Amino acid sequence: MPIRITDEELEANAEDVRKDKKYGLENELIEKALKNNPLNIDDSIVAMKVSLIDITNGTNLSRNLGKEGGLYKLSQKIIESNFDERVKRGDLTIVNELARWTKQNLNKNLFSFISKYCLYHNIYSYNRDDYAILDSVLCDNLHKYISKEDYMTITGDKLRKTSFYKMRNNFDYLTYIKVIDHIIESNNIMVDKPHRKLDWFIWYKNKKND
Repeated sequence: MPIRITDEELEANAEDVRKDKKYGLENELIEKALKNNPLNIDDSIVAMKVSLIDITNGTNLSRNLGKEGGLYKLSQKIIESNFDERVKRGDLTIVNELARWTKQNLNKNLFSFISKYCLYHNIYSYNRDDYAILDSVLCDNLHKYISKEDYMTITGDKLRKTSFYKMRNNFDYLTYIKVIDHIIESNNIMVDKPHRKLDWFIWYKNKKND
């Protein structure tokens, strides 16, 4: 049976994260930075926001972007993708598009980072809740929260521990969001910004101690 989640648990967990001496303060930094600098039209501002989200989320972007101007290239690509307009309206396809581009042009699938960059802007710049983060903690643990039967109905595939890594590797963000939506609906979750609070809940409950 999948693990059940209540509104009360989501809200309590969100409060725990906000009060966490490390993650709460870092989240405040991201929120303030994106509210003060919501647009992605200046490559220097984009590069600073990329770097802030990289450092606070431990995505090791500096290593993954290499020494060939990767930060500059990624910043330019974000600007060229009509990022602000698309994220403002909750266009999920931008995650797949940018992640594919990083794989093809930077030789690294930065799916996790792109999902975070989109989510933070969607929430803090536009007060929406269209995105959910897909990182290694979610990939390792999300299968615990959905039944094999429901997963098969949604995806047409068997549920495995590696299923969400497969979505990441196949740039299948739309199916990932369908699974997230199903978990929200099947648990009758009614909280504000359920996408964010659900991925926050699973991440915080299952992250390794650091």
